[in-house]
Amino acid sequence: MIQVLRELLLSDSVMHTIVSTVLARYCQLHVDGDAFVASIAEIISDIREPIAVQQQEMGREERRQLDLKVSQ
Repeated sequence: MIQVLRELLLSDSVMHTIVSTVLARYCQLHVDGDAFVASIAEIISDIREPIAVQQQEMGREERRQLDLKVSQ
């Protein structure tokens, strides 16, 4: 059950409206608080990893365009 909830938290296809419910259930299933925190940190790391890879591959002009969009 924990693995299914973990996969849901990592999935791109899960709507943001149910993430809090999935996370609450995930928390209930973890008995050890330290293990829960470590698991959530790992999930966050797994989610952020592809973003970092994409930023490294971005060219100078693409980065400039993104910065312009963010600043508006």
